[in-house]
Amino acid sequence: MFRYGLIVWGLFASVAIAADSGPVPRDIAEEASSSVVDVICRVGNTNRGSRSRGVILAGGSEIRRAEVIITTGHGVRYYNSSQPRQCWIVDADGVSHDIISVIRPQGMNSSFDDWAIILTEDDFAHPEWRLPIAWSAASQSAPRSVALLGRNHLATGCTLRQSDRISDGGERVRIHDCGSRHGLSGAPLLTLENGKLSVIGVNVGRVTGFDGQSIAVVFDEGLIASTVEGTLQRAAELQQH
Repeated sequence: MFRYGLIVWGLFASVAIAADSGPVPRDIAEEASSSVVDVICRVGNTNRGSRSRGVILAGGSEIRRAEVIITTGHGVRYYNSSQPRQCWIVDADGVSHDIISVIRPQGMNSSFDDWAIILTEDDFAHPEWRLPIAWSAASQSAPRSVALLGRNHLATGCTLRQSDRISDGGERVRIHDCGSRHGLSGAPLLTLENGKLSVIGVNVGRVTGFDGQSIAVVFDEGLIASTVEGTLQRAAELQQH
């Protein structure tokens, strides 16, 4: 885990929880396709593994030597810090990138702990691929128009909302009706924040018995925010070495 000092990058200096800006047009959502990456992990020394999705985050200093990616915790469950090349990232150009570190909640005892922040070994030379975050608050209960974007997958006209059937302390878990399937774990949920395409959360998976609805982890202003801030800071500090 990182030690976090003063917040100097201004990531949260003017955080505002905006109202729903309406449905995400399909052509605008498609523009973010390069922001989606593959997260690949090998199981030990076997030929078995997993492939999920992640999204590249903007924020902090634009000058950095590494990328910051958010995905699901279960997508990097095989990551081992002593064997860092057990997991790696493949970007939209098909280029592989090694991982420096993975930060995720300990235990991952429930769906609202199912997230992870990845720091890559290098930057992707495409800062335009980085998506800004639409921060959510536990008190934000109004439904939000979203789109789900994965590799060769796009669902628009969806809604992200709270659920009385999921108890997570009122924090990070929401449900959505964009659908889900194998390989879409970690795919970003996109929204329009003040008219700008942003990522508000990542898809976790389908909920059995919820009539086709799925779980998403949204980006709150607590642990996820501080973890993103610390990782963005480290990505910039690497530039100095």
